Amino acid sequence: MEKRAYGVEEFLSRPKRLEEEIRGDIDHIASLRSIVERTTTQMSFTAGRNPSKDKKMFETVMIQIAEEETALEKKQKRLVEMKQEVENFIRGIPNEKQQKMLRLKYIKGLSFPDIRRIMDLGKTNTYKLYKKAIDAASKIYSA
Repeated sequence: MEKRAYGVEEFLSRPKRLEEEIRGDIDHIASLRSIVERTTTQMSFTAGRNPSKDKKMFETVMIQIAEEETALEKKQKRLVEMKQEVENFIRGIPNEKQQKMLRLKYIKGLSFPDIRRIMDLGKTNTYKLYKKAIDAASKIYSA
């Protein structure tokens, strides 16, 4: 388990942050694909003229897409590893309700209102359980 200098909440939050980064990468790749589509359309309309500038841009963007997709695959594999690290860590907490709270928050990425509904807790009890879960996790984490 890779702890470094993280606090327990930061450690547990790493998969969610990486997931958000991956979503941004996916959006970026989609925008690059859109550029390719527009460039391809332009190239078909400029047949007979000198489309070398468009062709160069097309090739550059295609290379960039390939590179970014490769990097995205690595991030996705790392996300799976991180989620497994967090899951293994959570399993070390003795209390099952606390485990469930942390799974819902950090593995599933749910909000406290969603967690409250799923666990059938009141607002105050939700935050109390979360605090106890973080305290238990902190003891394990700093051990």
